[in-house]
Amino acid sequence: MKIVVQCLNMKPTNLMYLLGENQVLVVATYDNNHNQIDHDVANVEFVPAIPSDEIKPMKCIETFLENMCSHSLQYLAQKEITVLESLQRHMKDLFRFKPSVQLELSSLHYINISRIIDDVTDTYFDVEELDTEQIENYLAVHPGQESVHLKTKITGPLLGSNSKVCSIKGLAVQGTQDQTPRLQFSEVINNFGGEYLIFIDVAYNVNDWAQLIRRWKSKQAYHKLKCAYATPPDEVSITFEHTMRQFDFVEWDGQRRPRTVKMDPKIIYLRLIYSEDIDCTEWMDIQQDGGGKWASVKVTQDFIRLVVWD
Repeated sequence: MKIVVQCLNMKPTNLMYLLGENQVLVVATYDNNHNQIDHDVANVEFVPAIPSDEIKPMKCIETFLENMCSHSLQYLAQKEITVLESLQRHMKDLFRFKPSVQLELSSLHYINISRIIDDVTDTYFDVEELDTEQIENYLAVHPGQESVHLKTKITGPLLGSNSKVCSIKGLAVQGTQDQTPRLQFSEVINNFGGEYLIFIDVAYNVNDWAQLIRRWKSKQAYHKLKCAYATPPDEVSITFEHTMRQFDFVEWDGQRRPRTVKMDPKIIYLRLIYSEDIDCTEWMDIQQDGGGKWASVKVTQDFIRLVVWD
């Protein structure tokens, strides 16, 4: 008797499509007591040709395997669009519950045909170089983005305040060996209009962050900001002490705001590093002009963190 799986009774929080060089891997993930558990559900490879003597019928194995695919299905490269359409349709039929859809692009080959995949909420670019116009075009194709993580050298025109990148809810920029020009980082910081701004392994300018605090305090910009976070590359320390003296920080009085903060688990980078609440007891506080919102700041040679309280 043949058994056909029509659906899976599991509730993944995310469905990740990992689009690599001539390969697509689909992973279902869900949170279990602050731990992310991954289940590989499909592995497809695109090849230029398949010898007839290697084409064999396959059946699903009956033993339980955790976090791996026992086989990869090979398809002719010229059929990749049809295969992606079929793969997405199969994933929609397979899961009863609708998880958020995340794309991880390690090859720019798929940046255009990624339009096939619907309802994308998060994207992780892990490529050598990415032009700002490519990013903007991608976000136009996938307008429902909650967050974007850029691990790449950013090139092309500077990103202005009207750019889709600077308007996104959560933006993480990660430095690479071939560093992005610092001016690109400055423009992103100065023009960001979302909620979560994160820089990892980036040689940033402390004056940009001082300007961010100053403009937030005066209510000139960053009206939606909830968190800003930055770390320099390894073996690089950045001194904030002199720059931060211009601000009237005060110690927490135990009353004006909560002791801990929880990051939004829907933001792709925050989901990976902040599964638990962050203790802000020792952070310094600063208030917007005219009795506005409070923010808490922690500064060391290794990082700067800012959290805005509602």
